[in-house]
Amino acid sequence: MADLERWAISIVKVEYLADRQEFISTVAAWHRREWGYLRPVESLETRAAKVRAWCGHREIPTVLIASVGETLLGSAMLVAHDMDTRMQWSPWLAGVVVAIEHRRRGIGAALAERALADARHLGFPTLYLYTFSTERYWTSLGWRFIERTSYLDTEVTVMSHALQEQREPTARRGQAETCNIAPDHLSQGRGIANPRQLA
Repeated sequence: MADLERWAISIVKVEYLADRQEFISTVAAWHRREWGYLRPVESLETRAAKVRAWCGHREIPTVLIASVGETLLGSAMLVAHDMDTRMQWSPWLAGVVVAIEHRRRGIGAALAERALADARHLGFPTLYLYTFSTERYWTSLGWRFIERTSYLDTEVTVMSHALQEQREPTARRGQAETCNIAPDHLSQGRGIANPRQLA
């Protein structure tokens, strides 16, 4: 069976990086690959230490991962603040990234949905993100435009998602959720949101 067909029918697990710390170095490397130009002096070891410090269980900050067995597919973070020019808004979805070979299979959407569920459980009314180039993608997932502004010397779009009351997710603290990933969902771009947790 072709690789794409195999992943399309697989069960993808969305869980906390705190429970799969063997993936910390990979997540850190992804961050450097996608957004290292934002902090050119930051080493991979420093980024890995920060990722480790952000590991939590349904709290702020939290790092989520998507995996199948021992294969890491993607990652996302919940952070208190992601733009030092918009400190009035919190929390933020940040660092959404999917392995290049596993994009366009709904993995980014699954990670975002889990982040929304965790933020809702924590009692926040709204979740925020900013993106350099994937506004249409986030709009397709129910995120709403707030503004376009200049940040990090480029134009970014700030978006939000209201956290209405919904049925509590089945996973409990420290447990994982599973989901079927459809192959026609999009997870596009050089990383989807931007991991600028202030150090």
